[in-house]
Amino acid sequence: VGMATDIPPHNLGEVVDATIKLIDEPNATTEDLTEFVKGPDFPTGGYIYDWNTIKQVYATGKGPIVMRARSEIIEEKGQHKIIITEIPYRVNKAVLLEQFANLVRDKKVEGIRDLRDESDKDGVRIVIELKKEGLPNKILNQLFKYSSLQETFHVNMLALVDGIEPQVLNLKNILEYYISHRLEVIKRRTIFDLNKAKERAHILEGLKKALDHIEEVIKTIRQSDTTEDAHTALVKKFKLSDKQAAAILQMQLRALAGLERKKIDEELKEKRRLIAELEDLLKSEKKMKGVIKTELGELKDKYGNDRRTTLVKQPIGEFKVEDLIPEQSAIVIITKSGYVKRLPPDTYKSQGRGGKGVIGMTTKEEDVV
Repeated sequence: VGMATDIPPHNLGEVVDATIKLIDEPNATTEDLTEFVKGPDFPTGGYIYDWNTIKQVYATGKGPIVMRARSEIIEEKGQHKIIITEIPYRVNKAVLLEQFANLVRDKKVEGIRDLRDESDKDGVRIVIELKKEGLPNKILNQLFKYSSLQETFHVNMLALVDGIEPQVLNLKNILEYYISHRLEVIKRRTIFDLNKAKERAHILEGLKKALDHIEEVIKTIRQSDTTEDAHTALVKKFKLSDKQAAAILQMQLRALAGLERKKIDEELKEKRRLIAELEDLLKSEKKMKGVIKTELGELKDKYGNDRRTTLVKQPIGEFKVEDLIPEQSAIVIITKSGYVKRLPPDTYKSQGRGGKGVIGMTTKEEDVV
């Protein structure tokens, strides 16, 4: 069965904080968790829009998130340029440049003089040089509308729960399953470490017993014809296990030195302390959750970084014709009989006129402005 899933990347620090919040307060809602997780955090940066929609995505596990490139308009020697430094996630830069070229060729976007890709190892930098008559805001809005400078990420947080059942999960569900998974990992890891520590403690106890009766041990080994005979004799005489007897037979002469004996005693003491700690941890889910919090904190300290994607809380809105009209001053002249004319302020100032027959308007004698 084919199934689609699309979960956007997030900021590690934010997700860690939300997970710790949920460990401390299991009744926290998805809305409580969005105080920490401020939307997806794309490695390519850019902007995401509409906090209400993003919160809805986290509540339901699916929905659209609008992404936009990071751009700025600069002016050099009376010439405007649009500089793009971050592009939406999963947008191919070469394809984007091709889209720009096609828009200019098809005259869908007018006023672009030159396109340059100045990207290097430090990051993306696309330079769009405009003609003198090109209106930068209008052209940028057209590029957002007609190219991949603006894209939508359709979130679909579908996952196989327990490796069996496909479910669309909200933010809280995902973190709950993650905490449950970490508890299982810590439990298995602790059991593994506990068994290892018990095995080592068992060997050390055998070595300690041998050192406490070293003269008899040496005598027993000397009186044995083969290693197998020595092994059997040690097990029988000193009530040792096979593993302990094997360890004693492999023991080197240096272990007889006082310092080496002290080391064995100290290691045995340390192993017994560790066994008590691990057994205590296995009995308490609260302590295991404490371990999860500690490890998540270390993860955040080591790998966490600042957000790259900027959240704009307001919705982006639909493109209107008004968005593509340049922002500039104008004088609107209306006459009593209903004539209307719009003029640049400079024209009006240079004429220095008012009243009847205003700047090229055909008006009646009795008509007034």
